[in-house]
Amino acid sequence: MGGKTWSRQEERFFWKTIVPQSPKAVKPADRIHDWKVCAEIMQREMGVNARRKYSKLMLFEHYFQNVQTGHKSPCAREFVVEHKRELGEFRKRQVLSDSMAEEIPVRSQERMVTLMQREAVMANL
Repeated sequence: MGGKTWSRQEERFFWKTIVPQSPKAVKPADRIHDWKVCAEIMQREMGVNARRKYSKLMLFEHYFQNVQTGHKSPCAREFVVEHKRELGEFRKRQVLSDSMAEEIPVRSQERMVTLMQREAVMANL
């Protein structure tokens, strides 16, 4: 990353508006725009307050630097922390729901075996 530090206004818009609809949105269903469209939205919405020409590569790099490498832009810290927390919570819910989905067929199968065993015992009486 080089160039001017992003302003607080840029960071807030990026993390609160752009990321939630980008390819890096927490929920896969919310990933409605690619980075190119996100850059166009950011450029348009920042208007006269835009401090740079936003591109798909710039937005992806900004996300990557802040989330993946551990580098934090000075004005982005709180937004990055919140995004990472949301990612962690979503992943925990996914793991929990995945494990429950695996558990349900096992429980059903165990119940079926138990019922069949009871019926076999009753048939022998």
